[in-house]
Amino acid sequence: MSAAGNMARGIDHVIHLVRDLDAAASGYERIGFQVGSRNRHPFGTHNRVVQLDGSYIEILEVAEPEKIEGKGSPVSFAHFHRDFLARRGEGLTGLVLSTGDASADQRAFDAAGFGGFQTFDFGRKGRMSAGKEVDLAFSLAFLREPSSEDALTFTVRHAHPENFWEAPLQRHANGMCRVAAAVFTAESPTDHQYFLQAFTGLRDIRSTSLGVSADTPRGMVRITEPEPFRREFGFDPPVSAGMRFGSIVFAGDLERFRSRARTESVAFEECGAKLVMRMHGAVLAFEAG
Repeated sequence: MSAAGNMARGIDHVIHLVRDLDAAASGYERIGFQVGSRNRHPFGTHNRVVQLDGSYIEILEVAEPEKIEGKGSPVSFAHFHRDFLARRGEGLTGLVLSTGDASADQRAFDAAGFGGFQTFDFGRKGRMSAGKEVDLAFSLAFLREPSSEDALTFTVRHAHPENFWEAPLQRHANGMCRVAAAVFTAESPTDHQYFLQAFTGLRDIRSTSLGVSADTPRGMVRITEPEPFRREFGFDPPVSAGMRFGSIVFAGDLERFRSRARTESVAFEECGAKLVMRMHGAVLAFEAG
């Protein structure tokens, strides 16, 4: 059981904010991912999704900024991404963990001192791979690390998971099958250990001189210092006060990915056992597993 009394939470999805949704989707397709069609949120953002085994990448565009009025709360999805784009540009913005009970999560986050927000429920139309239109609905529970204005974190419950997840959409030409890790950077990772415990629902957070990590039921969540990030990924990390989301690590058939990237003349760096590239402000890493 977790520190908050709930079961540990695994990675549901990561958010990659871009200026041009279709251009970014084409970039993901070029390196061998299958990308879904455009979806429209009622609050001004649009996305396209890359499904993997139990988690997904949300490629996000602030497509209708006229629908986003005023300042908004620190965890307002639309306001956060509008302001992040103006302040920082493209890149990884949010990590979302899965839950079976958003209301219970919100109470736990409040009790841990990282909450104080209302749960948020919304729905949209989706389209299955066969073309059938379906209803989707989500319940979100937010928490915030006060010093980390550039990191959006929440949990999500899918009300109709059978209308969202499809095995055919999880098969990719590049051989990648899952999100192995979400990697944040911070000048002092241990300052964020209690937040990581509250977010993941895990008491057992590993801590070293270089960072902290949580081995969730679906992927690792890590917070590392900037210099170890540079050594691991070969790129400078994005820098902000507090935590900043720096990289997604995918796992699967690495040689298949290498072959795909070379066929498409996609530049990548060899960093130890990983192949690494930067795309639309995000560091994407690929490993065997």
